[in-house]
Amino acid sequence: MQAKEELIAKYRDKPAVGGHRNPVYAAMIDSIDQSVGRILKSLETHHLADRTLVIFASDNGGVGGYQREGLDQKEDTTDNAPLRHGKGSLYEGGIRVPLITRWPSIVPASTTCNEPTLHVDLYPTLLELAAAPPPPQQLDGLSLKPLFKDPTTTLPRDAIFHHFPGYLGQGKNRWRTTPVSVVQMRQWKLMEFLEDGRLELYDLESDLSESRNMASIEPQRAAMMRERLEVWRREINASMPKPNRAGEGK
Repeated sequence: MQAKEELIAKYRDKPAVGGHRNPVYAAMIDSIDQSVGRILKSLETHHLADRTLVIFASDNGGVGGYQREGLDQKEDTTDNAPLRHGKGSLYEGGIRVPLITRWPSIVPASTTCNEPTLHVDLYPTLLELAAAPPPPQQLDGLSLKPLFKDPTTTLPRDAIFHHFPGYLGQGKNRWRTTPVSVVQMRQWKLMEFLEDGRLELYDLESDLSESRNMASIEPQRAAMMRERLEVWRREINASMPKPNRAGEGK
């Protein structure tokens, strides 16, 4: 983490709020805020705002929330509450990120869209807006253009997927995540942990914190989503983890 010293000083003596207690992290956010402001002001100054789409997004959730998971992560620099976990995890604290658009002539101000999207949707979106020819390779995403004018629109897909067939952590037995695959179908999200096949099913509409595993309560839904996930993995020939048997790899 790096930030301007004068901004670090601005936050150094401020009291902590919840899990937010790191003045360097706060200073970094302040710098981002200022930078976005300069961009928007420049667009206004040059009379470009009405015909410019501005997209603000993040690549992952904040670095924090690990202590709440029972991990001894003294490096927690923030907290993603009410979302569970943080960067490097496939719980919502790791994958649910901001996606804010500003386009005064097209996007209605102060509106919210609840349609699940992925960053791979941005490229098809920009291609359509620019009336540019698509590349020869298959694109995984969908254009978000229909959502700009009408945030109640739904996109023509039934599921979005995540697949992480490895380990990510900072020390022995301190994994941010173990191998896991995820399928989300509207508000329902299924996680299959690939070491033991354990399933976790969450209704994100009523349980954004992913505190109630519904897999045993909704077994038919869990089985249907598990099959949908398996079909997708076969379609893309997804890499799967293999057991590390005694003596192998030495």
